Amino acid sequence: MLVYLVMGGEVNGPGGWAKYIRELARYLVSCNYRVKILCRMGKMYTNVDEISTISQSGSAAFSNPKTGFSLYCLMQHLPNPLSVFLGMIKITKDIEYERGCQKILHIHDLTSSLLIAFLVRKIFNIPFIVQIHGFPLKEQYIKLSMAKSPLSSFLWLLTKMWHKIAVKLLQSNGVPILVNNNEVKSFYESFGIQPNRLRVVASGLNVEKSVKGLLSKVEAKACLGMTGLEECVVIGYIGGLRPEKNIGILVEAFGNILKSSYKIRAKLIIIGDGPVRNSLEKLVDEYGLNDHVIFTGFVPNAYRLLNAIDIYVLPSLSEGSPLSLIEAMTAGKAIIASNIPAIREIVEDGKEALLFDPQSPEQLKNVILKLYHNPELRRELGENARKKAKQYDINVVFPKIIEVYRQVLRNRV
Repeated sequence: MLVYLVMGGEVNGPGGWAKYIRELARYLVSCNYRVKILCRMGKMYTNVDEISTISQSGSAAFSNPKTGFSLYCLMQHLPNPLSVFLGMIKITKDIEYERGCQKILHIHDLTSSLLIAFLVRKIFNIPFIVQIHGFPLKEQYIKLSMAKSPLSSFLWLLTKMWHKIAVKLLQSNGVPILVNNNEVKSFYESFGIQPNRLRVVASGLNVEKSVKGLLSKVEAKACLGMTGLEECVVIGYIGGLRPEKNIGILVEAFGNILKSSYKIRAKLIIIGDGPVRNSLEKLVDEYGLNDHVIFTGFVPNAYRLLNAIDIYVLPSLSEGSPLSLIEAMTAGKAIIASNIPAIREIVEDGKEALLFDPQSPEQLKNVILKLYHNPELRRELGENARKKAKQYDINVVFPKIIEVYRQVLRNRV
């Protein structure tokens, strides 16, 4: 069987969404499925090994902190007509070439990919399933409210209008919809999508491969230029620097910690890049933290550096099923994370992580200090997280997706 994985972005991108699709593609190939990946602007990958090579050679060019909120960044949750046109040309030619082969489309967003899947189904009668990563409407609202652009209100209106159209398309097609947490499931149920069509499938990680890929603490610190800081407790974040990730509260809490006591020996390392980096660097400067905060920019396969971090912080305002959190769990890190529904589905407060109100820098400051002064609690949380991470291994998660493929094809017979 041939599976077309269709996405509105770039499969060789640095985000968790792109990494998830790369992992899924490799897994499907290992299960003897043929896989082709259609990206934005009609770019198609027919060889999983190609994506592996490209993703390893990524650079910080994926986002430029000096450009801030580009128009493309603000319009990511709207369909791109050119991308739909080019994607349709590419996939139509490929479907004609692959005649006689059983096919299914697995789309990974509700923008251009949904339109392509809808048209392909109309023309070729090929079934598709939808997978929604994160909480797109909520994330777009956060992004637009922080962008302070004259276009923001207009783009929010367009986003809501398009979302209503997308929901209508989903209702008319009766396709299975995969979401990665119960909050998003409830949200789409409120729009009239039947509960039996909505299935929760969390993010999947190749746990064994991730563990093998981790650098030792000494190697990771050397890569980050942090040698000679053995007595420091390293607080860290790995991921995109985007509005919904709420990194400013981490900088604020860290600044308040250093102000509270001159005896605190800690460093904050922020690994990643994105449109809010420039404002974060200004915030660090305002707090006088330049000697205590390290920005690395984008680092390929940044999870390998997790052993340089003693306390991993994920302060997001909105998440789907964050791969970065599962990577930190796999590495056995002491984790502090936002007390939001998506994160509570993965970790339990006081068992695998300490949770805090993502609107309260004071709460974040207090939980960081609690772990700073308690190495034994850090060890206990890390061990519990490592055990829990096994539930998110690709061999547990991805078979659920294959079963959906089989059900869709059985229903067509």
